[in-house]
Amino acid sequence: MSVAVEANRIGARVAAARREFGLTQKQLAERVGITLWLLDRIEAGAPDAALHLPRIAAVTGRSEAWFTGTSPAAVAGSSPRRGVRVVSSLRWSPTVGRDLVLAAITLLVVVRFFTEVVPVLPRAANFVDIPVFLALSAMALARPRTGTQSLSFAGAVLLFVCLCVVSVVLNLSRVESAPVVVFLYGFLAPVGVYAVAYRLWPAGHALSLSRLLVALGITQLVVVALIDLPRFVSSGNPDVVSGTFGTNAYQLVFFLLLFTALLAGKFTFEKQRLTARLALPLFAAILAVIFLAQYRALLVTTALTVLFIGLLLGTRGRGVVAATVVAASFAFSLSYVAEHFPGLKFAPTLATLTKRPGFYVSKRLDATDSVIRLYNDRPSFMLTGTGPGTFSSRAWQTFARANSSSASNVQGRYVKPLIGGTAYHTDVSDKYVLPMEAAPAVGGSTALSWPYSSYLSLLAEVGIGGFLLLVGIYIVATTRGIKLAASSIRRAKPGDPLPALALACACGFFVLLQMGFLENWLEVTRVTFPIWMLLAVVTKESVDRDAA
Repeated sequence: MSVAVEANRIGARVAAARREFGLTQKQLAERVGITLWLLDRIEAGAPDAALHLPRIAAVTGRSEAWFTGTSPAAVAGSSPRRGVRVVSSLRWSPTVGRDLVLAAITLLVVVRFFTEVVPVLPRAANFVDIPVFLALSAMALARPRTGTQSLSFAGAVLLFVCLCVVSVVLNLSRVESAPVVVFLYGFLAPVGVYAVAYRLWPAGHALSLSRLLVALGITQLVVVALIDLPRFVSSGNPDVVSGTFGTNAYQLVFFLLLFTALLAGKFTFEKQRLTARLALPLFAAILAVIFLAQYRALLVTTALTVLFIGLLLGTRGRGVVAATVVAASFAFSLSYVAEHFPGLKFAPTLATLTKRPGFYVSKRLDATDSVIRLYNDRPSFMLTGTGPGTFSSRAWQTFARANSSSASNVQGRYVKPLIGGTAYHTDVSDKYVLPMEAAPAVGGSTALSWPYSSYLSLLAEVGIGGFLLLVGIYIVATTRGIKLAASSIRRAKPGDPLPALALACACGFFVLLQMGFLENWLEVTRVTFPIWMLLAVVTKESVDRDAA
C-alpha cells in the first residue's frame, strides 16, 4: 500500500472516530494539543498523520491499530453515535465525494477555454453542467447517509414548481415543453446541486477546496497575461479578456470578485501560506483584470464588494490591512486603466457617477417598463405569469436566439431541433421584449438598457408569487453565507481555511444578487453551480464543527 493511500485511510478514520465520539474539529484539536489547521490536514490525508495517532487514539478511546488496520472490520467495529453511519472504505471512501465536487467545479470553470479559446473540444461540451448535475445526483443517492442536516429549501422549491405547473396550464397556447424544462432546470438545478454537494462532501477537507479555488484564480491571471492581453493589445477589443470563460468576460469578473474575497480571508487568517504572502500584488492584478474586462456595469458592485469584505473582516489587524489594500488596489487600478486605456470609457463613467450617482440605476429601472406594460394590459399575469420560458428568461433566450451568429452560440445545432427546427417566439416576447432591444446603449453598454434580468423574467413568466419564492431562496442563501462567514471569522484560529471560504461564499452570493438585476444570471450554471457548491461545503464544515 502506498504512503498516500495509507495517509488517506488514516485521515478518514480519524474523522470517523471524531464524529463517533461527538467532537468537532476544534474540540479534538484542542484536546490533542494541535492546531485546527493541522487536524484538517490530518483528516485530509497528510503524510505525517501517524505521528499524532497516540494522542488522537487516547482522546477518542481507540487503539492505534484501529486507525492503521487494513481490515474492514476495523472500521465497522464500533457502534456509531448520534446517527452517524460509519462505512467501510471499501464501500465508500470519504475522498470520493470531495474529489467529485472539486472536479465538477473545475470542469464548470475551464470548459469554455477548451471549446472556445483553444477549441480542442466540441461546442457541445459547453453543456457539461447537465452531465455534471446528473452524475453528482447519482453519486449522492449512492452515498451513505450522514447524521448532519443541511439548510433545506425543499418546501420553497416544491411550491415554486407547483406555481410553474399552474402557469403552464393557464398558458397552454403559449408555452413549449422544451423551454419550460430549461426554465425549471436553470432556476432550480443550482439548489439541487447544493443538496447533492452537501451530501457528497466529507467534512474536514476545507483546505482542498481552498487550494482548488486559488489554483483556478491563478489560472485566470495566467491565461489573461499570456493569451488575452496580447490579443487585447493587438485588437483593442476588451471582450477578449475572459480568462478560461471563453467569450464571456462577465463570468470571469464574477469569479475574480470571489477570488478577491478568498485571498482577503487567507491573508487575514492563513498568513503562513504562500498565497497569503502573495495576496497584496494579487489584489492589484485581479482588479486590473476586472477593469480591463470592461464590465462597467459591475463597477459599483465591485466597489460595494470591497466594502462588504471590509465589513465582514471587522477590526482584526490583518483584516483591516487586507481591506485597506483591496480598497487601495481598487482605486489605483481603476485610475490607471481609466487613464491609460481611454477606449474602455471608464473616465466618462466615473464622471457620471460623481455628478449623478443614481443615473445608472435609474436607467436600469427603465427596463422594468416591459413588465409594467404587461401587467397593465393583463393584470391576471401578476398572479399566473405568461408561462415559464415565454418572456425574457435565459430559457426563452436559449431557443429564441437559435439563429444567432454569435461565436459562442450552440443553440442552432443542438437546441433548435427540440422546438421543430425554427427560432422560438411568443406573442408576449414579440410585443413587450424584442422592441426594447432597440433602446440605445447607456455609457456604451447594453447591460443597462436591455430588457433582460432574472428578476424581470421571473415577474413576467411566473408572476409575483414565483418571483418572491425564487428570490427568497437566494436571499436566505445569502443570509446564511453571511452568518457562516461572521461565525467562522469570529472563531477563527491561525491557519484555519474555513473563514476564507466562508467569506468568498458570502461575497459570491452578494455579487450574484446584484448581477441578477443586470441580466439573467440566476440561470447561468457556470456561475450558480460553483457558488451553491461552495455554500454546501461551508455549511457542511460549519455544521460538523458545531456538532456537540
